[in-house]
Amino acid sequence: MEMVFFRSIPTMIILPVIIKKMNIPLFGNNKPMLWFRCFIGVLGMLAVFYTFTIMPLTDAMTLLQLHPFFIFFLSGILLKEKLSLRKIPFFLFAFLGGVLVIKPGLRIDMFPAIIAILAAIFMAMSHVTLRHLRLTDHPLVIVNYFAYISAFIGLMTLFLQKNFKVPSISDLFFLILLGLCALISQYTLTRAYQMAPANLVSLYNYSQIIFASVFGLLFFKEIPDIFSIFGASCIIISGYLNYRYKSNN
Repeated sequence: MEMVFFRSIPTMIILPVIIKKMNIPLFGNNKPMLWFRCFIGVLGMLAVFYTFTIMPLTDAMTLLQLHPFFIFFLSGILLKEKLSLRKIPFFLFAFLGGVLVIKPGLRIDMFPAIIAILAAIFMAMSHVTLRHLRLTDHPLVIVNYFAYISAFIGLMTLFLQKNFKVPSISDLFFLILLGLCALISQYTLTRAYQMAPANLVSLYNYSQIIFASVFGLLFFKEIPDIFSIFGASCIIISGYLNYRYKSNN
């Protein structure tokens, strides 16, 4: 909950100033959908944090990679976007690449696995909602809403549980850095879903595995094995094939 709270602080400080200077309505236009997106987003974020706390990292990440599949079908049901069954092999190929990169274990406790799947569903619903909000609200307003509501939920939970711990200087630095990264990623993600169909953008979420492998090599000296290299290749090829298919249609 402290991570939920602190990751929102940079956004809460920076975005209202920018929104005011741009003369954008601070409280947005489609308020019910903005609140719904924040509620689903917070549930997804909490489920993700819980999953990574309880489950092994590789198992958790594998299950969370199911969310592009949910986006693919939810975008057709809720957004009425045209779904092409010919694109399903691209998703399966990308998921295969993800499995090869993270090589999940075979033993997964049932309850944490259910939470991880729910996290993937919440993430998918949140991303589909972003696509819907492109018609009514500015991306900065959407990100600002999410920051304030998630921070309020995190702070109230810490207050009620009475277990807030003052972070050290080093921890505070990384918490602020987390907040800045969250601000940039939330804005770019929101812009992406406003500029392109949800089922197209979702496929490129698999690229996080590639970046994770690169950062692991740079910062933790983790050298990817042959399975990781082959899996990353599957993801890149899947994204390229999906791009070519979209361009030709």
